[in-house]
Amino acid sequence: MGGRGSGRQCSYGGKPETSDSMPLDIRKITRKGLLVTGNRFSWQWLVNDRQVAGISVRVDLQSMVLSYCMKSTGEVVEQQVQTQTSPCHLGGQRYWFTCPRCRKRVAVLYAPGRYFACRQCGGLGYATQKEGAGDRASTKADKLRKRLGWQAGILNGGGGKPKGMHLKTYQRLKSNHDALVQVSLHDIGRKLGFLHKLLEE
Repeated sequence: MGGRGSGRQCSYGGKPETSDSMPLDIRKITRKGLLVTGNRFSWQWLVNDRQVAGISVRVDLQSMVLSYCMKSTGEVVEQQVQTQTSPCHLGGQRYWFTCPRCRKRVAVLYAPGRYFACRQCGGLGYATQKEGAGDRASTKADKLRKRLGWQAGILNGGGGKPKGMHLKTYQRLKSNHDALVQVSLHDIGRKLGFLHKLLEE
């Protein structure tokens, strides 16, 4: 099994990204039916269907014990992480990690270093935080295009109202989409103008 520290490194300057720091999501563990006291299982991280890291997990009462080998040093690390629950509105309960550093209730822990912790304690940023306003608008517009059943890419034009969608819903989504496209195109124009100015100098 690939040890901790065998995954990808941060992909840009500044804060490392959450996606590069082996996110351990208790919601996924719960959905797989693994969160049972006394259970032991392996958890792996894949990139392009290839394992890049993995840990062993033991489920105790109101906690998990994470065991992994640091690839850089060969050291075997064992970390106990507390878990907690909260009631759901429609019955049942939702499971959470308790961050080992700040004790805050979180659904996902990350391991940018030797130990797992929440995003804030790990000093991690989201990939979208490196995007400009135009990039973020384009990303949001593409999400709306997917919901509308349109081809991805803001330059591909609209595809009309999806069958079965209420007219008011369609008009609202299209209006939001068009506004985001204008923001993105304005940003593209600004960047092209700046580039043109540089080329003229």
